[in-house]
Amino acid sequence: MDEQLQRLVEFAGLPNSMLQVAPYDIGERRSFNLSINLLTLPDRSVIAYAESRAQGHLDREATFVLSALSAYRQLQAESLSQAESVAVIRQLRKGPS
Repeated sequence: MDEQLQRLVEFAGLPNSMLQVAPYDIGERRSFNLSINLLTLPDRSVIAYAESRAQGHLDREATFVLSALSAYRQLQAESLSQAESVAVIRQLRKGPS
């Protein structure tokens, strides 16, 4: 696990990367129950790809995509900044104080 945490710290240092940790205490307010990818196409339209254990689903329906985009932005707003996220990861690597 230590190597995985170190890789996250390294990722955060890359140009054009953003790492944010969502605090555990957001609990039921978390936005997603499934893995979801929001993809911006060259024409600036956005599509959503969601995965469950059984299948994946690509959705271009504006209602779903806008809802997912809104939920993502809310999650991003409630998450720690990149600097705070890296500090949390570094603290985890050190172990309990």
